[in-house]
Amino acid sequence: MLNEFLNAKLVQRLDPSPEINSFIRSVCQAVSADVGLAETTLEQAFLARMRSGSVSTPEGVAFLHAVVVGAKKTVVGCCVMPKGLLLDYTNPPADIIFTLVGNSATPWQHVRLLARLSRIASDGETRKRLKSAATGADLLAALLEEDKRHG
Repeated sequence: MLNEFLNAKLVQRLDPSPEINSFIRSVCQAVSADVGLAETTLEQAFLARMRSGSVSTPEGVAFLHAVVVGAKKTVVGCCVMPKGLLLDYTNPPADIIFTLVGNSATPWQHVRLLARLSRIASDGETRKRLKSAATGADLLAALLEEDKRHG
């Protein structure tokens, strides 16, 4: 299921961890053309979602996501950051960050993808396998394998 939504430009290992605004900007730059929206529109949507409540878990997994009017496709990414990235002050820095941009015309698809990513990330052994990926290509392969396993 994830294969049709994963954007390889958003599947990467980042060490050292970038600053949060820089990370969000890089995600927006990477997907802007694919989803047909301006980078600033995407950045505002992510920041608005973060202001509305926590996007990370106590296990160090974050779901940076936004449903945006006019997005022409849904895009999913996954970054592993060994040193973590602090996205909110209610949880520790996230070392696995899933990114998701969805279209407001298909909110059910967005919710289903969040649920699927949550199932994948809920397993401690799966998180270890994802974090052990040495490159973006390794992470992509591991994520697709975990997607099959948790389907």
